[in-house]
Amino acid sequence: MSEPILVATDFGARNDRAVDRALQLGHQLGRPVVLGHVIAGQAKEVEGQALHAMVRGCLPDPDAAVDFAFCHGSKVGVALAALAQDRRAAMIVMGVARFHSIGDYVLGTAVDHVLRNGDAPVLVVKQRPHSPYRKIGVASDFSDISRDALLRAAALFPEAELHLIHAYRVPFAGWQKAEQVKDQVYEAEAKVLDAFLANLPMPVTARLTTHMAYGALPKAIGQVIAEKGIDLLVLGSHGESGFRHATLGSQAIELLRTSAIDTMVIRPAQK
Repeated sequence: MSEPILVATDFGARNDRAVDRALQLGHQLGRPVVLGHVIAGQAKEVEGQALHAMVRGCLPDPDAAVDFAFCHGSKVGVALAALAQDRRAAMIVMGVARFHSIGDYVLGTAVDHVLRNGDAPVLVVKQRPHSPYRKIGVASDFSDISRDALLRAAALFPEAELHLIHAYRVPFAGWQKAEQVKDQVYEAEAKVLDAFLANLPMPVTARLTTHMAYGALPKAIGQVIAEKGIDLLVLGSHGESGFRHATLGSQAIELLRTSAIDTMVIRPAQK
């Protein structure tokens, strides 16, 4: 059996989008779906039949082909990360805790822990899943970690368009306003891009469109997302030091929090 998609739920309505997306992905990618629920703290275990009924009740189709996994833990994120490792999940799908306004999402402690400690890619679902992901944007700083994120995203979504997005800026732009300086920076970054592309396998480059976006990371990437209709953003992150030291820098955290589209965080593959 192929590696499953693990989707977390606490039976709350805010997790409905994540559950719906996981089911859609299971159908699209031909992977089984495991719906995981953590029984927190010292709460008494609900009777098996009643618990299964609660889980079935949060599915769009109560008869959907879904496996259930229940575990105990005082810390939901810790329990989910362990469950994903035990099930050898291909990805972990989670919803945001809440949002204050459009473009201001609160991830929550469970999502934060899984992002920093889970081995599998983590998909944070923000939008209702009306269709499969068709255009995937991968934010890149041309590092090995962003290369790994690109390759794993390509493997997870073999039919989707791939868009590599690199944001760049002129150092000390306030003192260097000449357009010539901007052109020089672009040329230098373009050479690094060419070297990065030369190190990718042909099946990936054949599906890949590159974008050199000028400006601060969140704004520059957001513009490409809007212009190209990208529906999934992928970020790479360091494994050893956790997501808060993501290779794209501290702005990556802001990008994950404010991006209006679904976002996947991929840590380096374990050797």
